[in-house]
Amino acid sequence: MSFCYQKNFSNPTLPVDEAQFYALVRAGKWNENIDKFRETGDASLKRKLPAFIFQATFDATTSKAGKTGAWRKQAATLLTGLVVMDIDHVEDPKGVFDKWGLGTDEHGFINKDAARRILLVYITPSGKGLKVVFKADAAVGNLIDNQHRMAEILGVEVDESCKDASRMSFICKESDILYIDKELFTYENKEFAEKYNAEYRAGHSGVTQTVAVAHQDGQLCADQSREVDDHEVEIKWRDYDIQCIIDKRYSAKLPCAADSNRHNESLKLASDLLVLFDGDRKLVQRILERQSWVQEIIEERDENVAQTVASAAERMADREKKYLTQCPSKAMQEAICQACGQTWKQITQGETTDTATIGEEEIEQWLWDWGEKIEALFPYYPALQDACKGLKRNQYPAALIVSGALMMTLMTRCTYRFYHRPSKLRRLNASALIIGDPASGKSFATRLYEFLAAPIVAADKAGKDTINRYREEMKTKGANKEKPKKPKVVVRVHPSRTSNAQFIQDMVNAVENVDGTDMQLHMLTFDTELDNTLSVQKGGSWIDKQNLELKAFHNEEDGQAYSNMDSIMQDFNVTWNYVYTGTPIALKKKVNEQNFGSGLATRLTCIPLPSTHFEMMDLDEEVDEDSDNRLLEWAKKLDKTKGELSIKRIVRTMYDWTARRMADAKDNESKADEMLLKRCAYHGINYSAPFIVMRHWGDLHQEGDYWCGEFETDEIDDQLAELIVNIQFACQRHYFGSLAEKYFDDKLRDASTNRRHHQRTIEDFNRLPEEFSIDDVANSLHLCISSARTRVKRLLKDGAVVKCGEYVENGACKHRYKKKAVLVF
Repeated sequence: MSFCYQKNFSNPTLPVDEAQFYALVRAGKWNENIDKFRETGDASLKRKLPAFIFQATFDATTSKAGKTGAWRKQAATLLTGLVVMDIDHVEDPKGVFDKWGLGTDEHGFINKDAARRILLVYITPSGKGLKVVFKADAAVGNLIDNQHRMAEILGVEVDESCKDASRMSFICKESDILYIDKELFTYENKEFAEKYNAEYRAGHSGVTQTVAVAHQDGQLCADQSREVDDHEVEIKWRDYDIQCIIDKRYSAKLPCAADSNRHNESLKLASDLLVLFDGDRKLVQRILERQSWVQEIIEERDENVAQTVASAAERMADREKKYLTQCPSKAMQEAICQACGQTWKQITQGETTDTATIGEEEIEQWLWDWGEKIEALFPYYPALQDACKGLKRNQYPAALIVSGALMMTLMTRCTYRFYHRPSKLRRLNASALIIGDPASGKSFATRLYEFLAAPIVAADKAGKDTINRYREEMKTKGANKEKPKKPKVVVRVHPSRTSNAQFIQDMVNAVENVDGTDMQLHMLTFDTELDNTLSVQKGGSWIDKQNLELKAFHNEEDGQAYSNMDSIMQDFNVTWNYVYTGTPIALKKKVNEQNFGSGLATRLTCIPLPSTHFEMMDLDEEVDEDSDNRLLEWAKKLDKTKGELSIKRIVRTMYDWTARRMADAKDNESKADEMLLKRCAYHGINYSAPFIVMRHWGDLHQEGDYWCGEFETDEIDDQLAELIVNIQFACQRHYFGSLAEKYFDDKLRDASTNRRHHQRTIEDFNRLPEEFSIDDVANSLHLCISSARTRVKRLLKDGAVVKCGEYVENGACKHRYKKKAVLVF
């Protein structure tokens, strides 16, 4: 095996031999996709194709979803010694190939040695390009150096975007293969791999034969001012490759002719680059002209790129008059964060995450990341995919929380044991708020309520009808007639406009004997307008309902003793789950500086719905009832569950996560983080429980009308619970971090009431080199060996570092560690 392939982005790479290669290029499904792509120009058809990675295979690593495999990551590169050259925008690829004379005794070929190095040539799926796979020459340089040399020989221009070792090449049809040498399937160049593996793993994939160009806010290096071929330089912004940032900016989709957006996007990109490079028009023009889609419009209509840059500069000047300062677009800032591991403000202004608060830009980026992780779990939790139907990835966290809250209400007869006071059986409690601007897409929650609450709503109908009949009878009875006795019914769904007396009476009536024990079933309130809920709380019969909201999270005991005839005099435990959607203004009314000390903030699961940024929702003309029906069927099943859930492993996972975060809070001396952490584990357990039960439904058995039984959770379930608890903690810090800090600042009454808690864990992590040992940690952070070892164990557990080697010192074997991710806690 000399190379590999990837079926799709959700799967790791797999080895390719001759049989596998031909199975892929002969597959009817993929051939049809290629034909349709050529007919329609629909790029989504191309993205569905498998892809070869000729130039590298990969060490086993772990994906974001926790799956181990040979993932296509540059940091795990194992070079094969093959090079791939991409030749784009070729109207007659077969004609270009024929000029080379390859395979015809090399007549007409410029360089016989080059001919012997070429192992494969095929027409790309677009039908307008060529892929050339050939043997690398270590003496020439790395992958991109070899491409430039071969391009000179063949008389073509190379696509600069093929410089990375992890670059993939979409498969072709067998009929599009113009030349193939069977050595392709066995070739290996160990000399080339030994020379360049480490460079590619470190992210260095640029040309090696010229000096890279760097730019620091308008100050050009001497090398950059030289008149050099644009293809031979790597332009940098603050030591980061600007092309990598641009690639991240357009990773979802490149501007194309079909979208009629190439000129507008070049104008937007020019505006961003002018900010980054301090108005350097010539440099911005050079960067623009390197983009494949800009090259297209230059070739098609002789696009005046200099004029595009000038127009962008004029627009920037107009904006400067209004706003004095400039910053890149949100899309570019997100790309910078993805490519550089730091936000634009952190890079340019030295800002660090120094408080318990997570800002708007940061949380919006996290929503996309969480959405990707949720999507990676779809194969394991199909109901989660149904709950997220029709939403953008950054809305998936909200769908997860709303569906989880409704599902756990269906599972009201289920219990579990927490790590604190395990002798006490806990209930699945939800206090969910989805927060977004008006018209930001909060209505998805109504769909979920319609199907997931259906069994409870249906069961309530009999009780409501009985009460309405009773009231009608009371109205028709005369003053001296015998009054009918008020019936005792079960009504669990309550709108916002419900009196305390009615609510409490229904709550204490909703009792069911489960396995010999009386259980008070959960009440449920769903309201799409948190503002409306708050307005009715201001007076009348809703006064003091907040007391019930507080006690519902732990099913705490409450009671009442009023003199009126309708109020029951008794004590009771509050069993109430509620889901509201509302605006940020409504949330500030509900949780603010005046009432923060009540503890409601840490009981709430507040998930933001991001701004739509002027984007239209997808045009959905298909009626998909299957997804809705599946949710309804699961709702009916979950409504018939009972018993203690066997989720000890999940509880332990939440304990370990909380211990790590608490240790971080201690290092940061952050009382605010400590407060926000304490209830996070409940959220992780409660919201994951329904999905875990559905995943292991086959292990349950039926007892009468209800389903129960033991099942065994695994690392996939751990991932879901950890994802939810990470979402909860980050959103707590986003909404309530500053309030928590102020609460403790005011409590301590320091002279400096605005004291900020520096995130020392992040600063310490950033001070460490990319690769380090326990001794390095001890020396760098001034810790004893024992404390350094404990700190590294936490980083390993959080996936921030990985073991990357061993060495022997004084006869003892020691480990080396390598940074793997950006530390966020």
